[in-house]
Amino acid sequence: MQTTRFRIYSSEDFERDYLGKITAFLDDRPGSIANLANLFAKYKINILYFAYNRSMHPNRVLVEVGGSSIEALHSVRDEMSETGLLDSGWHQSMELDVIDTRNILKIDVQLEHKPGCLGTFASLLKDHSANMIYMTYDAGISETTAGISLATRNPQEIDGLLKDINEHGYSYSIHYKGAGQREIDDVIGLNLLERFFLRLKQVLGTEDLDRLRHLVHSSKLLTETLVNFSMEAGKHYEEGEVLTNILAFATASLSRTGAAFAYQRLPSLSLGPVTFHAFKIPTGANICLLEGGEDLVMIDGSYGHYYADVKAMMRENGLDPGRIRSIYLTHADADHAGMSGYFAEEFGSQVYLHRRARGVLEHQNRLWGAGSPIEGLNQYFTILANTLTGMKEPETWISYGEASGQLGGFDIIDNFELEGQIFRILECSAGHVPEQVFIVGIDSGLVFTADYLILTGSLTQTDREILNLPKMMLTSTNANSVLFKQEMAKLREFILAFDKDLRARHLEAVVVPGHGDWYPASLLA
Repeated sequence: MQTTRFRIYSSEDFERDYLGKITAFLDDRPGSIANLANLFAKYKINILYFAYNRSMHPNRVLVEVGGSSIEALHSVRDEMSETGLLDSGWHQSMELDVIDTRNILKIDVQLEHKPGCLGTFASLLKDHSANMIYMTYDAGISETTAGISLATRNPQEIDGLLKDINEHGYSYSIHYKGAGQREIDDVIGLNLLERFFLRLKQVLGTEDLDRLRHLVHSSKLLTETLVNFSMEAGKHYEEGEVLTNILAFATASLSRTGAAFAYQRLPSLSLGPVTFHAFKIPTGANICLLEGGEDLVMIDGSYGHYYADVKAMMRENGLDPGRIRSIYLTHADADHAGMSGYFAEEFGSQVYLHRRARGVLEHQNRLWGAGSPIEGLNQYFTILANTLTGMKEPETWISYGEASGQLGGFDIIDNFELEGQIFRILECSAGHVPEQVFIVGIDSGLVFTADYLILTGSLTQTDREILNLPKMMLTSTNANSVLFKQEMAKLREFILAFDKDLRARHLEAVVVPGHGDWYPASLLA
């Protein structure tokens, strides 16, 4: 019975009485195209048109063939049907096979226009384990020229393959042999994961293939989960769009380290015996420091790969990083906690975190235990964010304590003191992440709000674009957006009441979010 994947027509062309138009589905591996071409040769059927682009579909091949015998075409059709080559439901998921641009060869090769020629040449490629990733041939344009892109297992195999092609008497022209990074966008046949891998390799400037494969695996899982999640929510995300956002996320920070590192020092505040310093880092959270006597206390940090730059920044501003005795973290996201482990390792700084951060860090999932519908999605994102930004968690850290009272409707779960000034740790209700806390300077008026109550007007367009990248990869950076808004309103109400009490003492509350500028609490009114 004739299938719609193989149509046979009578032809007015006296050289071939019958024409077959075929959509075949092949395994994406060396030799698959050779096997198909040899099947046509077996029945003395000539190929008139052949199109394969692995980047469009890793398995689909479009072919037109001509033959003088309708029985021969029927035999090919039946054999293809029996072996599943016409089964459109069979396909292979996108895999990472090409991991080095030096393994890629693109040529135009001259072939005789008769049955078996393509099969013979494709078999030669199979002998060198070269996988054809793109091919186009159209006898109506040129009966003798086929354009082919292929990938070998290693760069050395290309030279051996070309030598073999020469020895078999084929004429060819090389478009590129071992594509460079600039040429990679012109390489047809690479799938999304392979393009992503090669670009990520360039962005990270690393030859650590295990690390790159790990990142690509997490990116693939994130992409698949986000695409499926968005479909269920009535939205639509393309795989390429997600991978592009991941690359942009990686590039945004990595391109701003070393000589490209540029920071902004915000105005310092003298608050009795304690001085408050704040620095805006190119990406990630601000660096906040409390200076009291010989000690420095850090409130949150930024991405880990800024560690060397931040130490240099501090020294430029007369602040010795070796004086940081304590680091109090509002939560364990990479953009707030990423460099804490480096300070702990080099200077013995003691790090403090909410007890629920232990599960977050152990499972590499920023929403671990939140019971959020996007918890799985966040695991893949956390792995990516931690790896791409050099996250280093401290080997040991101290958990904040249990509730010992309330302040502004929030549980007080710990305190610390600097030069006689009290700072209280307030527990949040997990609207953003499960281990979220706020830090309130009872005597200084400082309120560290992390990702809450950000003064959006102080963010540049670039700041906004970078902060939006995680949102586009997660649909939301919050565990519970409704609860997050409720917490925001509750925090705002508390700060305004706190500010009113402070003004009775001729002081004022200062809101210190993790991103953007700090500002007086009066702007909340």
